[in-house]
Amino acid sequence: MDELRDPKLKKGDHWLRLFLALLYFGVIFYLVRVLVGIVLIMQFVLIAFIGKTNRRLIEFTADLNRFSYHALQFVTWNSDDRPFPFSDWPDSEDQHSNHHKH
Repeated sequence: MDELRDPKLKKGDHWLRLFLALLYFGVIFYLVRVLVGIVLIMQFVLIAFIGKTNRRLIEFTADLNRFSYHALQFVTWNSDDRPFPFSDWPDSEDQHSNHHKH
């Protein structure tokens, strides 16, 4: 019963996580979406005119995918590891994914 009288929301970590979640959803993921949209258009143009994708753009979007996954794991309480810029940028080994090679 004492647990109900002492709310856990007094802990600063909960408020920091909420702030980071709002920051990531309000700003960071918007920027990621814009960047992915730009790369999508660039890759389409490359495929249409050259016939192949750009390896660096594929690697860049793979990095964005890893970053997004890491951030979502944190804000949904699946991980306590804070995402970039509060930790290192996630390495390609941090997430097992199918890497499309060209």
